[in-house]
This record gives sequence, structure tokens and C-alpha cells, in this order.
Amino acid sequence: MSGTDGNTKKEKELREISITDCPEIGRGAHGIVYRIAPDMLVKVYYPGISLDRIKMERELAKWAFVKGIPTAIPFDIVRVGEQYGTVFELLDATSSVDYIGEAHENLDEFIRQSVELMKQVHAVEAERGELPDMKRQTMGWLEKVKGKLPDELFDRLCVLVNEVPDRWTILHADFHLKNIMVAKEGLMLIDMDTLCTGDPIFELSTVYVSYRQFPSIDPMAAEILGIDVETAAYIADRTFELYLGETDRKTMEDTVRKARILGCVRIIDYMDRHRDHPATEMCIGRCLQDLTKDLGELCGKSAGGHRETAE
Repeated sequence: MSGTDGNTKKEKELREISITDCPEIGRGAHGIVYRIAPDMLVKVYYPGISLDRIKMERELAKWAFVKGIPTAIPFDIVRVGEQYGTVFELLDATSSVDYIGEAHENLDEFIRQSVELMKQVHAVEAERGELPDMKRQTMGWLEKVKGKLPDELFDRLCVLVNEVPDRWTILHADFHLKNIMVAKEGLMLIDMDTLCTGDPIFELSTVYVSYRQFPSIDPMAAEILGIDVETAAYIADRTFELYLGETDRKTMEDTVRKARILGCVRIIDYMDRHRDHPATEMCIGRCLQDLTKDLGELCGKSAGGHRETAE
């Protein structure tokens, strides 16, 4: 029997489940998490995500758990209609959105605990090459959108990314409240398929993208997270303040600018790959404006020059 036939047979043997009337708990880069029982969740992957990739995420979750990162380990791969899903057990846990909504003071407590969780993740080191390198991924995104950037802007971006220190610090790389569960033992991360290594500035850039950049362009981005634009901005600002601690104003402002710059590169690449999204052109245009402004302020002058937009 060929390998393809073997995979087909295994796919047919997968248990089928339904998510009808199941509440959404989380939403990440590659799927949506639903609660299918009081102590059980399923992550339903977007169409096109392969079975091999799903298996790889399960191994990443196990690897992270062994490293001491609080996460839930998927134990079963299932079919949900025409899509794949992974099921995992999570006792006495609620979504971050539900937790925040229970009491006004829970918002600040969530932010405090989420920053602690982020620092706990960043305290773990991987071996070089053990996980994808976010700096290399960012350079790849930059190369793919080169045709959309003015020459000088592209060159400055390359310099900025290359100047980010090479580090093997663990990053979740999609760190927002839809990927964080509130358990009795504390906060837990889900959606581990974005796990990688790099300088924490890349993690902060995903925080900025999730809570500040996307919602400022399209308020629907905050609604998808389950909060409003003002709450999203507050989470971003407090996260930076608590993560960086006591630092001078210039350092804080420069860190936010770098995070926004790196986040904008990621958004441009993402939106360029999702041309069917109604906000694609608006997102790309806004990010190009912000890149020009932020790089000019970091360098002490405006970034000029123009490159023809690629078809």
C-alpha cells in the first residue's frame, strides 16, 4: 500500500464530531477553538490545513508542555464536516473574554497575568534550529512585499530587521486573549502552531498588531477578539508598560515604534495573501503610511523614494 493510500485510510478512520451550538472559545492564525463539553475543547482548522501540519502542532504542544509552558495537549484528531480538528481536555477553564466580562477589575488582573505568562514563555530557550526563526520569517515576509515598498523604505526595513539580535527565546507569536485560557492553576496558552524563536520584540509586535494596529484600521478586528477598540488599545498599552517595566519614555516610544513596524510588515504580507478580504487595500495602505512615518522618526528623517507597486 502506498503512503498516500495509507494516509487516505487513516483520514477515513477519523472520528466525526459536530460543533453545532458549541460556543467559540478562541481564534488563532489557523483555526477556531470551540467548547464541545464542560471539560473538552476542539480546535477546528481552516480549510486547506493539512493533516501533517495538525500532527506537527500536536507535537509542538507536547514539546512546549515538557519545557514548562502552560498549555493543553491535543489528544485526538477528528473530522468536523469537511475540516480537521484536534480535541483536548481542559478542566476548570474559561475563555479570557468571559473572565474579563465577569468583573471590571478582572481586566487589569488578566493583563498582569498575561504579561507574567509571556515572560514565563520568554524564559525558555530552544536549541538553534529547533523551531522556526521569527527573524528569518520576517525577512521572508519583507522580501515578498518588496514590490509594494519605496526603495529607501525597503532598505531601512532590512537594516532594522537585521539589527534585531539573534536569539533562541521561545515565542508564541500569536499572543492575544483568544489564545489564552483562564484555568484554576492560572493562564494557559492554546493554538501552539505558531511557536518559534526570536527576540521578544517580535512577540510584542504580535501584541501590537492584535490590539492596536488591526483594530485601529478595522474595528471588526476588536470585535473578533470579543472586546471593543478602546479595551483592545488599553490591553496593548498596559502590556507594553508591564513587560518593559520602569524604563525611560524614549525607550518605550522606540520599542512601540519597532513593534508597530515589524507588525506592519506581517500585516502587509498577511493581507496580500488574503486578497478576498474587503479590508485588504485599506490595511496595506495604512501600514505603508505607518511604516514610512515610524522609520522616519526612528532615523530622524522622513523615508522618501518610491517604487512602483507590483501587479
